[in-house]
Amino acid sequence: MNMELPKVSVVTITYGHEKYITETLDGVLMQQYEGPIEFIIANDNSPDATDEVVKKYFLENPAPSNFEIKYTKHETNKGMMPNFIWALEQATGKYIALCEGDDYWTDPQKLQRQVDFLEKNTDYSMVAENSKVLDERHNTSYVFSDKLNSCDVSIEEIIIGRKFHTASVLFRNENVKLPANYGEYPFGDTLLFALLAKTGKIKYEPNISLVYRRNDGGASTGKDRYLWAQNVEKFNLLLNEYLDGKFKQIHWRNIYLNYYSGLKWSVKTGHIGLACKSLYKFLQYKK
Repeated sequence: MNMELPKVSVVTITYGHEKYITETLDGVLMQQYEGPIEFIIANDNSPDATDEVVKKYFLENPAPSNFEIKYTKHETNKGMMPNFIWALEQATGKYIALCEGDDYWTDPQKLQRQVDFLEKNTDYSMVAENSKVLDERHNTSYVFSDKLNSCDVSIEEIIIGRKFHTASVLFRNENVKLPANYGEYPFGDTLLFALLAKTGKIKYEPNISLVYRRNDGGASTGKDRYLWAQNVEKFNLLLNEYLDGKFKQIHWRNIYLNYYSGLKWSVKTGHIGLACKSLYKFLQYKK
């Protein structure tokens, strides 16, 4: 083992992933990276058999010698964002990679390729790659991004709608300085990427190195769409403040477009009260 290679921390948060976590573990342990890997798995007190599946997995599949497995099942449920923050705080590697417990890596060279890039390009704080989407709701799959060439990703692109999934990234641990109110943000990964875009450049590579799974059934009611728009509003207001109002028009556009989506779905499903609330919010931010 080449111990001169920097340590990489792989962070996996999991909750209710008994059907999927094995593929996540397989994708991490197959990585052909000879440096030290710290594999942090944070189980947020899953009510299903995720804990049993993880423990059985490592009994039957001993990790390679360069891996240090740090598995924790919390005694009480923290919630997604607090669990994510807790897991990030455990990371001691020079670089951090993320892979939630229902996604999985498919390329054994992912970590090595990304570490090599960041080692050679010190002005970059993060590198991301393309992915395949497995939509279990409609039994379909497709390539997520249509970007076929390497390119830099701006902070504006991250705010508008990034073309890479969280499980595709590797970033410098030293660049992670979370704001004190980080736990208030509904979409903590997007905030993290915006933070990293402030501290260095971000590179996108078209390699398809993972599978992102859609399995939540989507927004099926007007109430779901309205609650989603509320989260989008809260996130963009907080991010606008964090970024000193530099991208206010983008934030406002994100908000009113989501309330417009909530308006259409509420009307379609007969949720008239939510339709009125969505219309009011749409007009508030559209002006």
